[in-house]
Amino acid sequence: MIRHFRTFSTLALATLSIGSVQGQLFPLSENSWDNPEFRERFMGSYGVDTEVSPEISLDEKQLFEEITPLIQSQDVDGAIAALKRGITPQSSAAFDFILGNLYYQKQQLDPAIDAYETAIKKFPNFYRAYVNLGRSYVNQGNWSEGLKHLQKAMEIKPGDGTLYGLIGYCYMNEGKFATALDAYRMAIMLQPDSKDWKLGKLKCLTAQQEHEEAVAMLYEFIESDPENPEWWMLQANEFLSMEKPELAAANLEIVRQLGKAKPQSMMLLGDIYVNEGLLSQAVEVYGDALETGEVKPDRVFRVGYSLSSRGNYEEADKLMEAYSNTEAGQNLNEDQQLELLNLQAKIALGTNQDEKAAQMLEQVVDRDPMNGRALISLVDYYQKTEDLTKATYYAEQAAKLDEFRHSALLALARIKVGQREFAQAARYLRQAQDIKPLGYVADYLAQVERAADSQ
Repeated sequence: MIRHFRTFSTLALATLSIGSVQGQLFPLSENSWDNPEFRERFMGSYGVDTEVSPEISLDEKQLFEEITPLIQSQDVDGAIAALKRGITPQSSAAFDFILGNLYYQKQQLDPAIDAYETAIKKFPNFYRAYVNLGRSYVNQGNWSEGLKHLQKAMEIKPGDGTLYGLIGYCYMNEGKFATALDAYRMAIMLQPDSKDWKLGKLKCLTAQQEHEEAVAMLYEFIESDPENPEWWMLQANEFLSMEKPELAAANLEIVRQLGKAKPQSMMLLGDIYVNEGLLSQAVEVYGDALETGEVKPDRVFRVGYSLSSRGNYEEADKLMEAYSNTEAGQNLNEDQQLELLNLQAKIALGTNQDEKAAQMLEQVVDRDPMNGRALISLVDYYQKTEDLTKATYYAEQAAKLDEFRHSALLALARIKVGQREFAQAARYLRQAQDIKPLGYVADYLAQVERAADSQ
């Protein structure tokens, strides 16, 4: 496995991820009123299945004949008005069901739910009313109520792909991914061409960390729609979860070659190239991402610090210089400008440009006297140049900041050891251990304490 891979990929994984596993993955595009095929199926539900649906009596035929042409001509408001005039507590539940469907067409879900519930009260075994009632609650995001009515429909009559898919959708949105996955598998078996159910299954596989099956599903999506960058990136995300960054990089490079790469995916690709030691390729990809002007400064700085921490100062310097020349790099706020100076100073120190680094750090401290990162770097610089008075001053300033107190105390201890003030050094080390106990510091403290005792 590539060393340091997890450090680089954490942010990018969050960026490319399909979505929070606790949240809704996607709208049901195939089961929405915008889909003509769904409208056709839904209109078909106005018919009567006498086994699990109520019949219309001869006396009610006139109302049925009145609303039929209105429905066929898409005069929904006219059909609703006619039904509201004609429905009575004794009339067939079929009319309440049709009224619910008409309200559903208009996405007026509350009156649709009322009409379906009335239909069920009149005809308790009304399969289609339970299905559409459940569907209405699903559209409202009320997963528990939707599930209850969809399951009741399943008790009345064996479900089709849509019913299993809707049940899977409810379970998925409740975070019950294993159960949802079972339902989605049944839905796909009955409706193998449904993208909605395949996407739901994919979300569940990812949530269950069944990455190999998710990768296989994504190959199907890619084969059917190879120009869609989403499938390549989602599969790259799965490869990262499987700790196969080289395969993820191949996918992300394809997206880049398609000309459809977003800055986040380019930054991730650069991270992977760094991990594989392909530094020139990494800088090139990072540069392409920075040219978009859409990469947040904090993300740029993290890459710079990561490169310099690995000793890749030349690449870090190229990246920061390129960023400084972009419009985004020239419009940083005060805090971001100081962070960039800090990073450039770190790079300068790493390339033995100590005086240049010190000048940058002094600029930072002049503008922000309590900038902890700059203070610690100045401590290191002045220790290196053996100006212990200044090193001590900056370390004492850094020690006033909670975030940098531990590092400052360790620096003060080193200074005191260099001055052979072992007792004072031991006190600093003990204070540092109280904040963050570390094994190597404990060993160092024991040595310093022995030196203090021998004085």
